[in-house]
Amino acid sequence: VREGSAEASHIAQWSGLGKRHPVVAGIFALLLLTFAGIPLTSGFTAKFAAFAPAIAHGGTTLAVLVVIGVLCSLVTAFVYVRVIVLMYFSEAQGEVRALNPSILTTVGLAVAVILTVALGVFPAPVLDLANQASQFIR
Repeated sequence: VREGSAEASHIAQWSGLGKRHPVVAGIFALLLLTFAGIPLTSGFTAKFAAFAPAIAHGGTTLAVLVVIGVLCSLVTAFVYVRVIVLMYFSEAQGEVRALNPSILTTVGLAVAVILTVALGVFPAPVLDLANQASQFIR
């Protein structure tokens, strides 16, 4: 995403991107929601895999740390949702445009989006693999 010849790095430059470049904005929104740990994404699966054992076996101390982790996730979710709202519900400012990605970039993004959703909807194989990897062999 660029404005002129420079990258659009200021948050205001992303306003209206959902109307001008819906695919770019949609992929970006999905990945932001993944970072926030929204259910049905791999980010939720990862946070669940990190927090569940701490709750199950950690006692009070680790439960407090999990609560702090969840609160930090809520703070970051607010920031991510703010960017999504800006992209879809604000009027465009300036001449920001999305460049056409190369074939390799397109393939990489497609694989990332498919894996993000697949690992969020069907997390059992990855969680089982992680569980097996964490077992000590005697």
